[in-house]
Amino acid sequence: MNLAQYLEKKSTLPTPVSPKRCTKCLRSAKSCFCSAIEPFPTNTDFRILMHPKEAKRQKVGTGRIANLCLENSKIIIGEEFQNNLEVNNLIKTPHFHTLILYPGENSHNITQGPITFDSHKRLLVFIIDGTWPCAKSMMRDSKNLHHLPRISFQTNEISQFKIKHQPAKYCLSTIESIYHLLNGLEKWNFEQLGGKQKILPQALERIVDFQLKCAIDPKLPGYRRGAFSDPSQRKESIKWESRKICFDEKNYLHRIKPS
Repeated sequence: MNLAQYLEKKSTLPTPVSPKRCTKCLRSAKSCFCSAIEPFPTNTDFRILMHPKEAKRQKVGTGRIANLCLENSKIIIGEEFQNNLEVNNLIKTPHFHTLILYPGENSHNITQGPITFDSHKRLLVFIIDGTWPCAKSMMRDSKNLHHLPRISFQTNEISQFKIKHQPAKYCLSTIESIYHLLNGLEKWNFEQLGGKQKILPQALERIVDFQLKCAIDPKLPGYRRGAFSDPSQRKESIKWESRKICFDEKNYLHRIKPS
């Protein structure tokens, strides 16, 4: 199910879209900056597997904005994708070399070295889009994704999604993760973007700036009221000190739901 189909189906969400709300990003007319986005093509296809909580119109989701920036991307909605026909067909499609952007000890670090695959195939990358707890459960319950080759990247940057508190300093938003992945792919000549990927962090900056203005302006509907602290000065989430942030099958076999 794609984003448009999901929103049409959900009776709890207002339909049709208000004329004061953009039909693309689903943001209010005041906060919409779609006219400033110039979508760019990539050699890689992206499928953003979005949790329903991220699909809500009022949600400040970076996966939705990333989808608007990337010509060769599509959003698929679901809490798990074990029986998702579209996802399973993509995995089986012979002309795709399918990967999933997800960390783990067996994940290929694109920053350190190129991936190898049949040059006659096209690269397809699944992106998990949800809060870190949701992303973890989405991976856990989607057994069809468990044995896909994983790809990751390495960076010292911390998230600039200042209106969100990440569970650890190395955790990034969806749009930032795609940006760093594209940088890694371009490093090994899988992409030739000429800097076009910079539109992704620039779009994130626009989102954050607007929300910060809302937070200090009582006349504007904001994400929340009050000052936002610098992400680099925040303490790492206590609840993640005793449990893993990401799913690894070997550590959660007893929790995996049967098919």
